[in-house]
Amino acid sequence: MSENVIEVHGVVKYFGGRCVLDGIDLKVPKGCIYGLLGRNGVGKTTLIRMLMGLEPPTRGQLSVLGADSTRLAPAVKGRIGYCAEGHHLIQDYRVGRLVDLCKALSLKWDQGFFSQMTDAFRLPMERKVKDLSAGMRAQLNLALSLATDPELLILDDPTLGLDAVARRQFLELAIDLIQRQGRTILFSSHILGDVERIADRIGILVAGRLVVDCSLEQLRNRIKKIRMVFADTVPPDVCLTEVINRRVQGREVTLTVANWNGQKQAMIEALRPTDYSEIQMGLEDLFLECTGTQPLVRNGQS
Repeated sequence: MSENVIEVHGVVKYFGGRCVLDGIDLKVPKGCIYGLLGRNGVGKTTLIRMLMGLEPPTRGQLSVLGADSTRLAPAVKGRIGYCAEGHHLIQDYRVGRLVDLCKALSLKWDQGFFSQMTDAFRLPMERKVKDLSAGMRAQLNLALSLATDPELLILDDPTLGLDAVARRQFLELAIDLIQRQGRTILFSSHILGDVERIADRIGILVAGRLVVDCSLEQLRNRIKKIRMVFADTVPPDVCLTEVINRRVQGREVTLTVANWNGQKQAMIEALRPTDYSEIQMGLEDLFLECTGTQPLVRNGQS
């Protein structure tokens, strides 16, 4: 089997004549925690559903654990833990009955790990699922997904409905899982602080295209936000290629530039600003910059 647990080649998806995903290429290597980001409605859940074989692509190929996503055998599905957006569970079942059903259907079940999670989340086994709070349903779904001891864990906005304490518990459990040899996580979330804490590779979808696909470290190195102050006025020729954002205020100009390199650095220095500094950006800042326009930062290369 390839060292890439997930492979996506040229995937296009249309819904009712509207292109939702447009030529997606993506590889997630074994042992990686991949954070998939994008604004609402950009196609994150659609891509995840296609990977799980729940939605066919219009064009292109997707594979998971070396198997075609459109024809996933039960043995392959048993090696994947999947937590869907919205936490869809059988509402009329009591929690204990649902757990027994999932245990019976699973190829593997780590009872010790599951008990650790249910104790941490304080899940009531006797209560019906429909009577749980949104946060408790999210916790139950996470626990069921993790208890199968999966090689690949696919999480679609898994902390939706959780408070800060419960999110921290989940992240600690996810880190514990990934530290077990060979585990891989594809993790989509609107809470960028969560992604920044655990992801080592980032993908950002904008308008149906994967405009960023690189390590978090490469993303930080390749997108720079520069502030310059000039003695009189901002020179009219302050122009670089791949400028994402430009803001001028009096004698001060702030530029956000994709695919930063030594040549661009030299061009900035040649302008001889009286003050020059780099503005540090976290993942949330980088995400907002990347989704404002479409810089191309793939695999750390321009």
